[in-house]
Amino acid sequence: MKTILVPTDFSEAASTAAEYAVNLAKEIKASVLLLHIFHVPVPVSEVPVIIISPDELQKDNEILLKKEAECLMKKTGVEVNYAAKMGLAVDEILEEGKNAGLIVMGMKGAGKLSEMILGSITTDVLRKAKTPVLVIPENTVYKKPEKIVFACDYDPGTDMYAIDALKTLMKTFGSKIYIVNVKKKKEYVSVEETMTEIKMENKLNDVEHLYYFSEKEDLAEGINEFVEEHYADMLAVIPHRYSLLERMFHRSVSKKLAFHTHVPLLALPDNHAAAAIDFL
Repeated sequence: MKTILVPTDFSEAASTAAEYAVNLAKEIKASVLLLHIFHVPVPVSEVPVIIISPDELQKDNEILLKKEAECLMKKTGVEVNYAAKMGLAVDEILEEGKNAGLIVMGMKGAGKLSEMILGSITTDVLRKAKTPVLVIPENTVYKKPEKIVFACDYDPGTDMYAIDALKTLMKTFGSKIYIVNVKKKKEYVSVEETMTEIKMENKLNDVEHLYYFSEKEDLAEGINEFVEEHYADMLAVIPHRYSLLERMFHRSVSKKLAFHTHVPLLALPDNHAAAAIDFL
């Protein structure tokens, strides 16, 4: 049985991600591992304070995790395990993620994807993970991903094994994929990029897919409108060297043009074929 890792800080966003993860796990016959990372607070006051010991923190966090795990199992019947660890959040998530097929993380905020992802723990995990990461916006209700938008710039470094992972996802759920070329019309298209497009087409020739070209100068606005107009259930990216991800979520993007928060974001890592396909 495959494992879906769900880091949690017991926030509403994390709870939403956990709900999504167990529903996904139920469909693909996987188990879920809730992971909470904590650290011992360091007092900065000169006044004597009572410091909670690591053992006490461990016990308290395990009680909270057990309660959440039991609630999720009761709702879905999915096996939900849990673990509390002391350490640095990103490091521990990445380490535990090596044993998982998928990492599902919640996303906090007031509805602006660019603001919610940039500068967060989620950002660091996306940048460094060798395992696919699925980011779930706050208040998202689980829905089978029947329509997936794949934002692609045909970078020559695109890993075709990640395309295989996307195909596996599509075949599992019977999804239709919309491939959106996010390269601006005025940008020069190299021979290498054309070859990448041909390779990608060869990879996808046995699954239902459609190509579209965004005419928007603003990258986030173009994808945002496409996702909304086609009622997409998920947005997928292969953030090679994360140049594409940074373009999509640059801080200068206007708030009104940011992505709607109801669409989960799937980031498939480059150069990690086994991990990219393992969760299905």
